[in-house]
Amino acid sequence: MGKIEELPIDHVEEVSDSEYSDFESDSEYEEGTEESLLERIQALKEVIPEKQRKAVSSFASTVYSAGWKITTFFGQSAWVLTTSALLIVLPLALEIEKEQALLQFENEARMQQQSQQQILSGGQASPGQMPYGGLVPPGFQPK
Repeated sequence: MGKIEELPIDHVEEVSDSEYSDFESDSEYEEGTEESLLERIQALKEVIPEKQRKAVSSFASTVYSAGWKITTFFGQSAWVLTTSALLIVLPLALEIEKEQALLQFENEARMQQQSQQQILSGGQASPGQMPYGGLVPPGFQPK
């Protein structure tokens, strides 16, 4: 193995950037027109072999096609479920609500009728009393 030595800072040589440059002059690259994204993508044709480009293109189109079919299926399914709910479930819910209101009304009417019967049966009217619990409105005399 080699030996590692630490060199003092005064032994470091200064090297200009031009010695390490891959271009003869950097100005050629900087003065040229800037490439657009489309031009860069088109330049990839030269880098990527045609066989790989076709494979990537085929894969992308397959993924796009499958995604489109799945999205269409879910969209149509959502449409069918929504319209079915509006046409079947909503009227059913409204009818159930009407029936509940009718049952509640009947229960209230039955309770009022029972309370009136309890008033009548609880205080049997004697000949000098009124039949409704003995209440006499002002200005009237029982017979």
